[in-house]
Amino acid sequence: MATNISALKTFAQQTRLKLLSLIKTKLEFILTQDTAELRGYETQIANLKTQIEAKGKDIVVEEVAYTWFNRVMALRYMDANDYSTPKVVTPAMGQMRPEILQEAMSGSVDENLRISPEELNLPEAKLYRKLLVATCNHLGSSMPFLFEHISDYTELLLPEDLLSEQSFVSDIRKGMTDEDCQNVEIMGWLYQFYITDRKADAEVKKTKKGGLKSDEQAAATQLFTPHWVVRYMVENSLGRTWMTLHPDSRLKEEMPYYIPTPEGQTDTIPEDIHSVSDIKFIDPCMGSGHVLVYAFNLFCKMYEEEGYQTREIPSLILTNNIYGVDIDPRCKQLAAFALTMKARAYHSRYLRRAVMPNMIALEAIEHDVIASTGAWSSKSTMWQFENVDTIGSLLQIDPKECAQIKVERGLFGTRQQLLKTQAEYLSQKYHCVVTNPPYLGKGACDELRGYIQEKYPNSKLDTMATFMERCIDFCLINGKVSMINMQSWMFLSSYENLRYELLKKYHIDSLLHLGPHAFDEIGGEVVQCATFVISNHRPLLNGGIYYRLVEGKNCSEKEIGFLNRENGFYGISQSNFEKIPGSPIGYWASESFLSVFKNKPLSDFAIPRAGMITGNNNKFIRLWHEINHLRMSNSCKSIEESVLSKCKWFPYQKGGSFRRWYGNYEYVVNFENNGWLLRNTKDSKGKVPAHAFNEEYIFKTNVNWSAIASGAFSTRITLSGALFDAGGSAAFPYKVEDVFAISAFLNSKLVNYILGIINPTVNFQAWQIGGLPLKNDIFNEQISVITKNNRYISKLDWDAHETSWDFKWNPLLERMNDCGQNVADLDMLDEEDRAEILASIHVPTNGHLLTDVVEAYKHHWEKKFKQLHANEEELNRQFIEIYGLQDELTPDVPLDEVTILQKGEISIEDGEIVWHEDVVIKQLISYLVGCFMGRYSIDKPGLIIASQNQDLSVLGVKVEGIENGASGRIEIDDDGVVPILAGEYFPDDMTVRIEQAIKLIFGEDDFQANLRYIDEKLGKPLREYLFKDFLNDHIDGKMYQKRPIYWMFSSKMGDKRKKGYFKALVYMHRMESDTLSKLHADYVVPYIDKIEQQHIEAEDLSLRDDISQAARNKARKSAEEYADQIRELKDFEQVLVQMASQRLSIDLDDGVRVNYPKFYPLVEPIKGLDKE
Repeated sequence: MATNISALKTFAQQTRLKLLSLIKTKLEFILTQDTAELRGYETQIANLKTQIEAKGKDIVVEEVAYTWFNRVMALRYMDANDYSTPKVVTPAMGQMRPEILQEAMSGSVDENLRISPEELNLPEAKLYRKLLVATCNHLGSSMPFLFEHISDYTELLLPEDLLSEQSFVSDIRKGMTDEDCQNVEIMGWLYQFYITDRKADAEVKKTKKGGLKSDEQAAATQLFTPHWVVRYMVENSLGRTWMTLHPDSRLKEEMPYYIPTPEGQTDTIPEDIHSVSDIKFIDPCMGSGHVLVYAFNLFCKMYEEEGYQTREIPSLILTNNIYGVDIDPRCKQLAAFALTMKARAYHSRYLRRAVMPNMIALEAIEHDVIASTGAWSSKSTMWQFENVDTIGSLLQIDPKECAQIKVERGLFGTRQQLLKTQAEYLSQKYHCVVTNPPYLGKGACDELRGYIQEKYPNSKLDTMATFMERCIDFCLINGKVSMINMQSWMFLSSYENLRYELLKKYHIDSLLHLGPHAFDEIGGEVVQCATFVISNHRPLLNGGIYYRLVEGKNCSEKEIGFLNRENGFYGISQSNFEKIPGSPIGYWASESFLSVFKNKPLSDFAIPRAGMITGNNNKFIRLWHEINHLRMSNSCKSIEESVLSKCKWFPYQKGGSFRRWYGNYEYVVNFENNGWLLRNTKDSKGKVPAHAFNEEYIFKTNVNWSAIASGAFSTRITLSGALFDAGGSAAFPYKVEDVFAISAFLNSKLVNYILGIINPTVNFQAWQIGGLPLKNDIFNEQISVITKNNRYISKLDWDAHETSWDFKWNPLLERMNDCGQNVADLDMLDEEDRAEILASIHVPTNGHLLTDVVEAYKHHWEKKFKQLHANEEELNRQFIEIYGLQDELTPDVPLDEVTILQKGEISIEDGEIVWHEDVVIKQLISYLVGCFMGRYSIDKPGLIIASQNQDLSVLGVKVEGIENGASGRIEIDDDGVVPILAGEYFPDDMTVRIEQAIKLIFGEDDFQANLRYIDEKLGKPLREYLFKDFLNDHIDGKMYQKRPIYWMFSSKMGDKRKKGYFKALVYMHRMESDTLSKLHADYVVPYIDKIEQQHIEAEDLSLRDDISQAARNKARKSAEEYADQIRELKDFEQVLVQMASQRLSIDLDDGVRVNYPKFYPLVEPIKGLDKE
């Protein structure tokens, strides 16, 4: 393949945009001008207007742009391979102009181009235009699929500039290097890159009513198959057919991806194959022809072995053997060109007597035309030819009906013949059917979806599975079907009937389980693939061959793994799959492991349930930290209690990231008065979308998990108080005390191994979890005790972070205790005792070095981490022993699967814990910010101010400016507005306050050392961190997830050109109607006054003659900077005053998503805030 995929992609996309712009400009000129140059083209212009009226300007421009891109791309390919003499778009060695132009200007031109002597005297730009069009017309005789005669508006719209370095022709010449052009597959790559934007547009339209149109469907499903996968598919279908026909053939030496027939097994091939010329090979979704091109290579070698002459082989292959179908006419052009170039490479004189490849782009046929070809019943599939451009080769045509199609001369003759030709392709049977089908689960248009639901009920979920059925239908008895598909058909319950039919009726010769990253251009874990070969006959007793390549990190690693024949499973009987519930293709399961499924299902011990769907998450769900906390309850044990609580918000299990034992309590749901609003809110159609309330289970003890997860399966234990979402399914034990053993079982290595067999996807449905085989032996005291300890440690970790509603104080404070209590025992105390001890912490005379406190913190949590790790391995050991799988599994737990300290405090590198002390310090800073804002206090555990309009005099902690009788070490700010500035302009700005807090908490003697330590870990001074980085960390996914509680007001006002000289944090829970007025009066006005005074001083200094010129220049520069600040601050003040006059207020329960934008542009914009 080409050497630089990234460069090719950039070139193709940029050239498309350039062509579209040029042709659109030319189009507007043609439609609006009446010049001498356009006279004589009236017919073409009229045709152009007709096409615009029928299709629209954008589509016409798109079609013409691609036509010229494709043609010039093809000409460049032919130039680079010396197939065109002279070269059409490429200069000869040492020349600047294209060779064909250079020779024409010297009087030499091919007579077939029909360029007159007078035209040779045209200016070179016009002459080259004539030569280019004439060359395309001439090539139409040998390649009419790509170079049909140009005499219409396509020529008119060809851009004027074809020769300059900025022309699209030059772009293509430079973008396709000679090295790139050594592989004809470059045409397919460039097409895929060219339509990237169209593909993205089609992806967006998938969810819209009516689905994708034919051209959109084609763009959305384009995906270039890795070359090695193509070789595997072709070598093990066509190649294996040949090796069965000629067992002694040496062709296998040239097929490294070929899997020989297992010893003792006899292959059979279709009885009508006697010679290579008998073999019919089709790709029913041919795309750019990648599969067909490689099949051509193998066919050449087969013909050679049978003694055919070189000159006749290409034509024989394209006449007898290779067929292709697609719905995209551009793909037909590319595939036909690719095969023609292969034929030309094989035989240098091929183009003199080229044949048309057997391929079609399916085209919708008018109702009247269909009716004119026969007396078709209303149920005949012939009528589906009206929609064949979207149904594609999925359309099944009865050969008997095909034979009855009448073709007449006259009005409908051409269209009737097209119908018959298409029907012949779709009704024939083939010996080898090989393809990479379109993956289209969502977005199918109504016609396609309706046809699939009627004809392919077992595979209707996605066209990639539907094509499995269709390809088998295309295939003759004993023929071969080979595909690359998403692996979901192997495991999902939606395809259980498809698997049943497949496993009973057909034989899987081989299967390469690729998993994720099979296509390098598709990242993530969602698209996971398998490629396979199926024989159209009953399963053989010998079984099939499977290779597990899922661990390969990219396409290349998977290829190397297969070539080395790694992780092979041989002689796997398809009947084994029936021993597993749902018959997933669990080829790697041993006989001993299959016996596990003889145990009772988990559903005999707990009720698995999928959770609630609100129908409008933006309306009913919040992150818990956004809301009025006084209106939330997390302790209800029943619906009755929730109603009596009169609360609005309740914990909502919504799945979340990979975490075991406890946590992921991030969301709350509006379930006020038994969800009255949920149950009565209607959508635009007048229906109530909320459903699945699970009334008998909510607020009950459960084990819950994420229904969609990209990593290992994990569960958490909720003892009471929560509802649960469809994304956070749960199992409810019949015996409450069983919750610990069930959670331990589900978090075990054993279950992850089982799930890897029955469902190695990212989806974990409730019924699948309920079907897991569970032994009574797991319900023992030891397992429960260990699990309780695991949950305890996990809860300690979760609650040690601000993102927990049970967060009390920053954990560093607990590690500096100096009152004689063993530090390690603090966690074992109840909340009241812990509070008493922490409140009694005093700063010793010699203070605390923060570095020592952090070391104590690290020691404490590393001990917890190791204990949890040891516990999990012990549980694994017990489950492995209970199930008798000592020879199958080991109890080891990778350190990166121990799910505490997940907020960035540590990473696992080379099997060791690596601490990130900067994260620990940033958490401390965030906590101290919260203390000043009033959210927390070092003098009182837990949330202090977390609702609106709280009475500051009754908080029980010290508040700035209020005599409430409370004592304390850190005062809460009087209004929750604190400036954050690049310099020290206010004695109470956030930097000064945090520095004072560090001195107060850790002592004066070590104050400077502690500040240096903080600066060192932050990688910059504290003030700079607060000014530049604090907000980003605050809204990070590990903290407040784009739903900040501290809002950054900034004079930048979202303008990238401004510097943001003034910033202030405002605590949203203390936002009042006069907050903006306070911000203006207390901070913005005084700040402007100070900057104006500094500006005056700097200007005066710049005019003094008693200082050096360098000093005057420095003062002048400072004056300019102050002037810039004043301009920005005045702009900010103007908007601030205007918005302050509105006395804006918020309702916390509306959440950040609704409230924050009310203050635009005063607050820093948050990317992604509007997303659910």
